[in-house]
Amino acid sequence: MNDFSLEGIQNIIFDLGNVILNLDFQATDDAFKKLNPLVYDKAIRELNEVSFFEKYEKGEISSEDFLKTIKEKLNQNTNQQDIIHAWNSMLKDIPDIRFEILLALKKQYRTFCLSNTNEIHINFLFDRLQKRKGLKNYDSFFEKVYFSFEMGKRKPNADIFESVLKDSQLSPSETLFIDDVKEHINTAKRLGIRTFHLKEGNSIEQLFEI
Repeated sequence: MNDFSLEGIQNIIFDLGNVILNLDFQATDDAFKKLNPLVYDKAIRELNEVSFFEKYEKGEISSEDFLKTIKEKLNQNTNQQDIIHAWNSMLKDIPDIRFEILLALKKQYRTFCLSNTNEIHINFLFDRLQKRKGLKNYDSFFEKVYFSFEMGKRKPNADIFESVLKDSQLSPSETLFIDDVKEHINTAKRLGIRTFHLKEGNSIEQLFEI
């Protein structure tokens, strides 16, 4: 954590998953596998070969077609809600301390969220936020939120970073990007953005004191 510094920083861009939101990818793997263990490996391999999940994150596939395809690949007899539940199984909690950190930082910096995500996940997260905190979205915690499926672009491609910089008029040298994926960090670095790679076992609670 020694390479973390806020000197000269005016703007902070946060990734969502495994930075703000805890994730468990294995939980979704396990839940999908239960729908049809015999074909799971083959089905997921075929979907990955055509970048199916990446296309969904870019909004190139509708949620209706996403669910229809998963059903066709895994189990024609399963219902839509079971598929949605399995897909959302990876979405764990956002500790309250992280919300507090984001609110405190927003008073001192221009703060943003940039996430590779999809409509089904965001609908689930916003519904849970509404029930737990009475908030409709994450707008209270950031100046602006950028989701890949709404932008038609996704990390680690440079164009999504360039869009954020241009849209919010951010100077790369005054902007800190925090993400858990090294590929994403590398692209941001090439664009002159200052970065911090949040590795497994570390958390933003360790970076920011409030």
